[in-house]
Amino acid sequence: MKKFCALLLSLALAAALALPAAAQEVPVSGAKAVTMVPLRAVAEALGYTVAWDGSLPGARLTLGDREAVLVLGMGYATLLDHGAGGDPVMGTSLPMDAAPAMLEKGVMYVPADFFNDLTGGPCVTVSGSGDISVELDDVPAGGTAQLPNPQHQHNTVEALEAAVGFPVPVPAAPAGFAFTLIQDIGGTLAELRWSDEVQELTYRVSRGGSDNSGDYTVYPTSGTLTVRDTSVQWRGDEGGIRVALWTREGFSFSLRASDGLTERQVRQMAESVL
Repeated sequence: MKKFCALLLSLALAAALALPAAAQEVPVSGAKAVTMVPLRAVAEALGYTVAWDGSLPGARLTLGDREAVLVLGMGYATLLDHGAGGDPVMGTSLPMDAAPAMLEKGVMYVPADFFNDLTGGPCVTVSGSGDISVELDDVPAGGTAQLPNPQHQHNTVEALEAAVGFPVPVPAAPAGFAFTLIQDIGGTLAELRWSDEVQELTYRVSRGGSDNSGDYTVYPTSGTLTVRDTSVQWRGDEGGIRVALWTREGFSFSLRASDGLTERQVRQMAESVL
């Protein structure tokens, strides 16, 4: 049911600004309705530059040297860091309660809580009457603030599990690969990485059933492996399998290889946690 609300925007060092905007509630399977807000109206008021990218299709939010990429129908955003050289670094995923959607012609909507997760603080709230308040207290003049890093590193898998609130089964990496990173992203996604000094493997676990790999590349080949009665979807190229995905008991799993793995290696890693 569509619900029109007043959108009150309070920015530091500036007078309160009221914008005419519409919030909508959309049902999500197995969960309560999610309040969606117009992406451009809220993002631009918070200092972001918003650009539509028809190749995604979706939008890119830019603030300083950080960029957030949102794709219609994808239940997560990807955060990119362009760094000093200007070239984007592989992004990290920021899960959302609902996928971005065109709820009105030409207007892209995202969950209101997306902005809270993006900025690392309660900048967007919705009252019981449906009013949406947006407030950011520490935007410097010129809009050069950095997006906060949602990644939190840990020394052990046990500490990672405590941070995300669910068990993280650890796959057996191929011979020659050693642990390089244990981290959570936004407290909702667990990530492990290995390296053999030639390529890097990234393994992710999160609640839900969506692709959490953060890799949107359209690879020329794809297929399905059956591992212990579980379907493992994969994408790749001449170098091998680059991305493998599967779901189990309400959780999503992904495996990403920077240079590609063999079918046997992917099967062995998936089998070790199934």
